Amino acid sequence: MILKNMFATIWKSLFPVEKISIIYAAFTAFFVIIFGAKENHALIMISYRILFIALILSLRFLYKHKPANMIWFVRNALPLAFIAYWYPETYFMNENIFGNLDRYFVAADQYLFDCQPSLEFSKHYPQTWINELMNFGYISYYFIIITAVFIALAKSKKYMEQTVFIILCSFFIYYITFIILPVVGPQFHFQSPDNMISNEGFFRNTLVELQEIGEKPTGAFPSSHVGICLVCMYFIFRYSRIFFYILVPVAFILICSTVYLKAHYLIDVIGGFATAPVYFLISKRIQKLKFLE
Repeated sequence: MILKNMFATIWKSLFPVEKISIIYAAFTAFFVIIFGAKENHALIMISYRILFIALILSLRFLYKHKPANMIWFVRNALPLAFIAYWYPETYFMNENIFGNLDRYFVAADQYLFDCQPSLEFSKHYPQTWINELMNFGYISYYFIIITAVFIALAKSKKYMEQTVFIILCSFFIYYITFIILPVVGPQFHFQSPDNMISNEGFFRNTLVELQEIGEKPTGAFPSSHVGICLVCMYFIFRYSRIFFYILVPVAFILICSTVYLKAHYLIDVIGGFATAPVYFLISKRIQKLKFLE
């Protein structure tokens, strides 16, 4: 009874983003225990979850004794920052239920468009300036997320909490989808030189460096780049029309870049458009659950 009351007290004092992060960490840990993980990665993944929860509890303890605004911000923003870890991790868990499904998505693109758009796009527009523009667009994904969070914060703490929760929960739903539906995308499915992009320019080199850190053959369908971009653009539209109209061209380039850079099949982009409002509404419904308040 004492432990139960202690757990209830701690759980109640956590922020919603911390609670949903712990739930995702526990769910995926259970998945790993049942199905295993590639490359003997299971123990590492479980260890990271223990450290992650310990970090959340440490910040909760610190905030309880010194409720400063900066600690509040870190508690809300840190779980979102951890998407950089949760995403490549899906690689170690997928293919447990289904094998690689890329052949079906290649066939879908061929059937719908009578070609492979992910191969033809860059082939028809190989100019360096277009390559750089597309790489800039792909990298701007992170800027759009950060913009949505800070514009929400400029409105109020409550708006930021709500915005971060829905963005993070949408990410988690996409990641669960990636675990269940293993699609690696054109850059990993096709062989060289078909899967290659010219490595010229500042933005291209920057993206290559980022991908070397956190990219894995996973997460192609549906495109979370497209889906999360649309979710963030909704919040930006809601909080600041000026920023929204400024970022519309950037978001458009971002969406185009996912195919140009061979990160996604065109059917993945369509999937991103289709799932964005669904995952948003699911996340909004989850946010209203009493045990997450």
